[in-house]
Amino acid sequence: MKPLTTLSANQGGHRRSFIRQTTAVLALGALVWGMSPRAHAAPGTTVVEAVQLPAWVERDGQRRPAEPGAQLRANDKAITANGSRMLLRMDDKSTIKLGEQSEFLIQSLDTRRESSVAPSEQKSAFKLVTGVFRYATDYSSKALGNKRELNLEVATATVGIRGTDFWAMTDAAHDAVCVFDGKVEVVRDGKAGIELEKPGAFWVVFTGQPEKPAGQATPDQLAKFIGQAEMQPGQGVLLQGGRWRAVAATLPRMTDAAALRTRLQSAGYPADMVAKDGRHEVRISQLATREDAEAVVKRLQADASLGVREGRVALAAN
Repeated sequence: MKPLTTLSANQGGHRRSFIRQTTAVLALGALVWGMSPRAHAAPGTTVVEAVQLPAWVERDGQRRPAEPGAQLRANDKAITANGSRMLLRMDDKSTIKLGEQSEFLIQSLDTRRESSVAPSEQKSAFKLVTGVFRYATDYSSKALGNKRELNLEVATATVGIRGTDFWAMTDAAHDAVCVFDGKVEVVRDGKAGIELEKPGAFWVVFTGQPEKPAGQATPDQLAKFIGQAEMQPGQGVLLQGGRWRAVAATLPRMTDAAALRTRLQSAGYPADMVAKDGRHEVRISQLATREDAEAVVKRLQADASLGVREGRVALAAN
């Protein structure tokens, strides 16, 4: 009997061939692994979670009405009208809230992950052209260890965000920033940054006036700041899964219905058109409550340029 360690010439040849093949496969795998980036970086998206009508999103200069589920990417704008609001949700679950008469530009939006289960790293830049803005880090995002490096540009300053809850606004008269939780840094005119890290810390600069040191917002001011970016229930709020709709009109001619739909969309209402019993219904869906639907009908009727003379509300199933 041959010792177990002794191989025939044929067996030895097969084994050497197998070893060479295995080594080649392992070497190829190592090469692929070495060429693969350790961290996966990809353009991020921000989703419209809720809208208080009317409002728009703008891409490449083209506006369309904002509605829940719409995705915004780099170079897109979110725009709200008088009396409207918008809630955006980022990849890491952080939220951006816009108050009325706001114009918000996403300059860059990137997400980096080591793996599909690793914490994310957000690196993004925004510009608040005008209006009111609030950013809040989601608690679960903090717990998961997600990191962020965000900058918000306003008319006269840049706000560096490092994971926090804060409010900002800009208009022709002034820029202002207030911290609710966490820490931000306000950088202006190349000067040393002003750090706001105490809850209620408040910075404001008025156009044409010298800059003043940061101060502390009063309870009344804090309540005002928070309210400026919050949705107003019953005032035309759209949500994903909202069961109510506002019916602007039911018309016999498809051309008339299509023209009405176009007018509503241009005005910031995400109207669609559905054939029903030989007629054409122009409607706005996903409204959160009956009161929200009624508020939209009243707004449509109040704007003579839209040509909505009647209108009604209905549940989604009707």
